[in-house]
Amino acid sequence: MHILVFGAHPDDPDSGAGGLIALLTEAGHRVTAVSFTKGELTGRMSSIEENAKVNVEEAIKAFKLLGASVIFLDFKDGGVWVTEETVIKVKSLLERLKPDIVLTHWPVDSHSDHRAVGIATIGAVRRIRTDPKPMLYFYEVMTGMQTHCFIPEIYVNVTEKAELKRKACYLHENCFPEKWYPVHEKMMEFRGLEMGAKYAEAFISFKKDYAHCLKKILDH
Repeated sequence: MHILVFGAHPDDPDSGAGGLIALLTEAGHRVTAVSFTKGELTGRMSSIEENAKVNVEEAIKAFKLLGASVIFLDFKDGGVWVTEETVIKVKSLLERLKPDIVLTHWPVDSHSDHRAVGIATIGAVRRIRTDPKPMLYFYEVMTGMQTHCFIPEIYVNVTEKAELKRKACYLHENCFPEKWYPVHEKMMEFRGLEMGAKYAEAFISFKKDYAHCLKKILDH
């Protein structure tokens, strides 16, 4: 199967779903992360251009460690909006890559880029002409600070991949992982408590009949 994981910034897909990505690639599935921006407003470099360059290089290494690849769209950091153009770009990408599964931001989020990516993905999936349409799921990022009102339907035990996820996230060195990764580690611990594991990641399905499918894919 081919899985696309959309994120507003280069470190979003692996911070929100890095454990799942690692499990999927280990099981032989193809995973492609899609970053809408290069995260150029965040970084230790002296210019936006340098931040963009370094963030791309680090993201390629991070997703390679997880067994995945990453592609970048041409949106500006802090400037992703839900417009007809945005939805059409996402729709065109979906029709070209024909994924079986799509993961994206939960759209109830304090970060405008995250909200826009989540809503635009929903719009694109609903309008896509492929049959069947890809199954759509949402992940959480910095819950309580960015993601809000996230009530999980699906828990994935990522205990065996937690260390690999940590290493991948810290490869985004220019994006200050020391500030956000500890929050995600606590989130994994909390979701783990909810499902009875050491570490877990949590997801919401766009359609209720998708809820069991993700676990079924992992079981096989």
